[in-house]
Amino acid sequence: MAVGVATGVIQLFLHPPLGAMRLETIPGEPLTGVQSLDRPRAGRGTDAYGIRYTILTIPDGYGVTPGPGTNVVDRQVVGMSVIHRLNDGSLIESQGQSFRTTSGQLLFQESFPLRVVVEMAPGVGVRLAWLLVLP
Repeated sequence: MAVGVATGVIQLFLHPPLGAMRLETIPGEPLTGVQSLDRPRAGRGTDAYGIRYTILTIPDGYGVTPGPGTNVVDRQVVGMSVIHRLNDGSLIESQGQSFRTTSGQLLFQESFPLRVVVEMAPGVGVRLAWLLVLP
């Protein structure tokens, strides 16, 4: 049981409950193409717990099916890659995910990534926001 408690504490540090977070919109919407984003604070890398997207524009011809809470698109519309820098300076992708929904979020599995690369499908424009802890 102690392992479950320790994991819970670690999980709380990495991902506070969503209800304890707020959104900080990343300027420039609608963002399109490939975006390499960071939010450096105190030299620790990106000081956020995750990133959220909401699709603002979608081209004609994409099939969209209504869903409970978010709509589902007939193809990948957003891809995210979390990049970390190792002690030796090497860059690695520590996490990646593709999305077919019109909104969603990615909570970082490892704290303080160097940057997050977000790629939108052609013609797709999104609003992006960092997931931060309430002040």
